[in-house]
Amino acid sequence: MSDFDNRKHIRYPAEPNELVTVYYQDESTKKTGQRVGLGENESFKGCCVVFVGEVSFKQGQEVLCESTTLLKVKAKVAWIKKLENKITKVGFSIIE
Repeated sequence: MSDFDNRKHIRYPAEPNELVTVYYQDESTKKTGQRVGLGENESFKGCCVVFVGEVSFKQGQEVLCESTTLLKVKAKVAWIKKLENKITKVGFSIIE
């Protein structure tokens, strides 16, 4: 059974060219930073974002996510998938 079959919520495509801003705390420097990526899809409990460049997120890391359709919400990094050199897809799960 594929991961697609295990999904608990339906995925909806993000709006074309929808940017998602992710606010995070750098664990090594303890400074707050932000990364902007392209939204791929959204669900009731999370979203998927594609980033270009180096990504330093860790699975389980708590962040804040915000986009035009997603108010600033607390989330955690659910998974990270490297697609190509310097292109990474990251799944975020909303924390209630």
